[in-house]
Amino acid sequence: MGVMTRPTASTDALVLRAWPCGETSAVASLLTRDHGYVKVIAKAARRPLSTLRPLVEPGRLLTVEFSLEPGRELQYLRGGGVELDPLRGEPTLERSAYLLGALELVDRCRPAGALVRDEPDGAADLFGVCDAFLRMLSSPAGPEPALMFFAFEWELLARHGLAPELSLCCVCGRPRAEVAEATRRFSAAEGGLLCGECARGGADAGGRPLGQDALDMLDALEAYGLGGPERLMPAPTPTARREVGGHLHRFLGYHLPGYRLPAALDLLRAAKVSGHEGNGS
Repeated sequence: MGVMTRPTASTDALVLRAWPCGETSAVASLLTRDHGYVKVIAKAARRPLSTLRPLVEPGRLLTVEFSLEPGRELQYLRGGGVELDPLRGEPTLERSAYLLGALELVDRCRPAGALVRDEPDGAADLFGVCDAFLRMLSSPAGPEPALMFFAFEWELLARHGLAPELSLCCVCGRPRAEVAEATRRFSAAEGGLLCGECARGGADAGGRPLGQDALDMLDALEAYGLGGPERLMPAPTPTARREVGGHLHRFLGYHLPGYRLPAALDLLRAAKVSGHEGNGS
């Protein structure tokens, strides 16, 4: 009787996080292009000469091969190669923080279940967003990391069908051109732009003023996403950057289950306060 081979999968993947398992092994959470979220165990990956060791570093883009058995919570990582390491060379604190923040967002704001087989197109779409973000973050000539991260957050919302509404008041439908800048608000609860009349009417739960520079940035994110953060140049003012970061943070927190401010961004903000490098959102 012949030996039946176990099913395997070969695909592109992003390492979201990893942690030790036993004395020498590691478990890693992957976002794959073809199979969604997959959790793998890499046997003996923590040994210095293991060929699996480079495949369990968070933030790396890989080509991987792993077992694909529906009844298993952990699949076996069998091999692969590193396609891109965004932190290769001399990474800055800012680049590192925004990379780890993006990984945390993708890992936490996910559908239930380890494997996503019912929506392969959705998995490939989300992987494509992550792939574009990491390649831009790796480019020495790319825009500043904060702008790329804002574009990533916008794309993540868009993939969930939750991108903010900017063209009209979310409550009364008044066109934006008819909303006075001095009364304009941004409300996560209502889904985006809010006119002064609706805000005064009680629809401003958690809303904040929306300045013109911040609105221009949000317009650019809506128009170009990860396809063109450089179009936001010249670089936004620190005030506009903080405003947009705050609006997106509150919007994500209201609409995406499991969201919280990524710990890496909190550390970046603390580093900025203490006088170290960083442009935290």
